[in-house]
Amino acid sequence: MKTRMVSGALLLALQIGCLGDALSAAGAPPRQSNMRIDDTPRFTIGDDPNEPLHRVIGAVLGDDVLIIAEESTHSLRFYDRTTGRLIRAVGQKGEGPGDYGNLDLLQAVGDMLYTFDSWHRRVTVRGSEGEVERTVRIQPWGDYNVAEVEGIFPDGSMLVSGWVFGWADRPMIQRDEHGLARYDADGNFIGTLGKYLGYEYYSSPESKRIYPYRRETFVVVVGDKYHIVDTKDPAIPAFDIAGRPLHERPPDVPTEPIRLTRAGRDSLPDLDGIDRDDLPRFYPYYGRTRAVGDALWVPHYRGLVPDGGSAWSVYSQEGELVGQVTASERLRVLAVDGDIAAVLILDELGVQTVQVRRIIGRP
Repeated sequence: MKTRMVSGALLLALQIGCLGDALSAAGAPPRQSNMRIDDTPRFTIGDDPNEPLHRVIGAVLGDDVLIIAEESTHSLRFYDRTTGRLIRAVGQKGEGPGDYGNLDLLQAVGDMLYTFDSWHRRVTVRGSEGEVERTVRIQPWGDYNVAEVEGIFPDGSMLVSGWVFGWADRPMIQRDEHGLARYDADGNFIGTLGKYLGYEYYSSPESKRIYPYRRETFVVVVGDKYHIVDTKDPAIPAFDIAGRPLHERPPDVPTEPIRLTRAGRDSLPDLDGIDRDDLPRFYPYYGRTRAVGDALWVPHYRGLVPDGGSAWSVYSQEGELVGQVTASERLRVLAVDGDIAAVLILDELGVQTVQVRRIIGRP
C-alpha cells in the first residue's frame, strides 16, 4: 500500500480537466478554475458508535488507503480507500517507539509517513504500512523552551518553530515571538530562518485563554517552500528552504476588513483585566490553512457559498493561484488525491466524521 503526496502537477491536471496526463500538465501554464466538493459522500468514517472519531488532526490519501491521524487514541488508522473499512491502527499512548504522548502532525513525504509528538518532542518516521522506521528527538535551540515541528521538506529536513512558554505578570492580550529554524533528518540543528508573531491569546498570572475571531498565524510547508499565513493580513509570503523571501501569494479575497456583527461582538467573552474595545472588531480573512500535497489550501473565513458554505483559494507550489474550491456546507479538507478529497465534518454536537467525496466542476 503505497502512499504519495499529491503533486502540484496532479492538482493542476485536475483543475484543467487532464486527469489522465498529469505529467504533460506539469509543463502547461496555470489556468484558474473553479471546482466544488460534491455533497454526496462515497463513504463516511466515524458515524458508527462502535468506531467513533475524536480529535482528528490530519489525513493522507494513498493509492489504496486513507490514513487518519487521531489524537484522542494516539493512533494512525488505516482504512480501505474504496469501502471505508478499517484495516488496522498503529500507535498508542505510551513512551516507547511508535507510541505517542500528544500526536500533532501527520505528513507524507514520498513513501514515508512523518508524525510529530509535542509531548515527547519526537518525530516518528513510518513506512507506508505504518511500521516504525526510526524516531528522532527534537530539542529547542537558544533560549527557547518549546519546539514544534511545522512540516517536513522533501529531503527529510524539518521546519521547526520555537518560543518561550511563560506566565504574564498581569492580564494582557499577548502574541509570543516565535523563531524558525531548520533541522536535518536526524534532528540536528542546521540554522535559524527568522522570526514571526504567533496567535493572539489572553494571558494572566492565573490562566491562558483563546477567544473567537482572534488573529492567528500558521506556518505551512509546501514542497521545498514554507508560508506564513497571518489570518488578518491578506498577503501570504512564501520562503525557500533557507528562509529567503520568494514572493507573496496574490490575495484572493476582498481586502477590505469586514466588521463583526453585533452577534459576533456579543459572543466574545469577558476577560478579567481586558477592555472589550481591545477585543477583535473585524473578522479574519482566512481560516486554518493546510498543505494538501504540493498545494496550499487557504480557507476563506466566512466562505463564499450562501447559507454557511465553505470556500478555499488553492495555490500551486510555484505561487500561482490555481483556482477556488467551494462546498455547500462547513467542512475542512484534510487530503486530496486527484479528484478525491477526504474532508472533516463537525456537527452541532461536536461529533467528528471523515468523508470521502469527489471534487467536480461547477455546474
